[in-house]
Amino acid sequence: MSKYLCSELLSYPFDQYQRYRLVAEILDRLRESGERFMILEVGGFHGLARKFLDQDDVVIADLFCNGENLDIISDAENLPFPDRAFPVVISTDFLEHIKPQDRSIAIQEMARVSSELVLLAAPFQYQLARSAEKLVFDFIKDWLGYEHKYLKEHLEREAPDLIETESELIKAGFDTIIFPNCYLERWLLMMLVYYYFEGLPSGMKIRQEISRFYNQHYFWKDIAEPAYRHLILASRKIVREKPEAFKDLIEKRYTEPEPSFEKLKLWAEMFRAGEVKRLLGRISELENLLNEKENELNHLKSYISELEDFQSKTKNSLAYRIYEKFFKRG
Repeated sequence: MSKYLCSELLSYPFDQYQRYRLVAEILDRLRESGERFMILEVGGFHGLARKFLDQDDVVIADLFCNGENLDIISDAENLPFPDRAFPVVISTDFLEHIKPQDRSIAIQEMARVSSELVLLAAPFQYQLARSAEKLVFDFIKDWLGYEHKYLKEHLEREAPDLIETESELIKAGFDTIIFPNCYLERWLLMMLVYYYFEGLPSGMKIRQEISRFYNQHYFWKDIAEPAYRHLILASRKIVREKPEAFKDLIEKRYTEPEPSFEKLKLWAEMFRAGEVKRLLGRISELENLLNEKENELNHLKSYISELEDFQSKTKNSLAYRIYEKFFKRG
């Protein structure tokens, strides 16, 4: 059984599993038996590369950190390493968060510190993907009541250009192969599912189980166009030396018909419709509870009225008047 099917890795969110497993599968096809790569990850503050590449030595450079995951505090435009310091440099879903005017410098820096490989994955310019992101962003805002920080940044900044990014790596002396990663229509559906369950009391466990199922059964099916992201494999020489290394990965690439925006929008509307139904059910429950409380209140009002009537009759009785005249003090 593949080590990438272990319970811990399968439980990660599908979007993270997709990108890191593809990186790991590529490196597995290039390493010699028992070989450990020295890897620099640029922008990997969450530390997932170490989980998927546990046989390698991973150094993480980022401006943000998460406990023990940080090694070097650095921005991507000025990496504090000598030329060709690492055999492998990886960066996943990070380039799009760099200011557009600084991306070329960041790519050049990653190429500079790599002696052999650069694996660079990102959601590149593709209007249908941006439309899908907008649908997810709006759904999260409506359903959960907050603006997703990273999706908002995607929508506010122009996405990197795939051809321009590849050209920067070619100019730096690399050969390139491009792999699609995460079929767009399934990406949208899974993102809606993922955040829908975030808003339910028992949703976190269900969400993890859905990711586990998807990661186990759909990873290979997601090397497909049209894709949400693409991974550029850039190599100085090893790909030319091992032309058969990626034959199976290349053969797995395929193209589906491009979904229309209306079809993508339908997914979002279905989740919104389901949420309306749930809210209507909740409103009905609250209305029933309100009716019960109103009946209890009416019962208490009736009881109070009976007590007041009893008090009035008591005060008007002969016995009370005698008590009040001879025994009541004050």
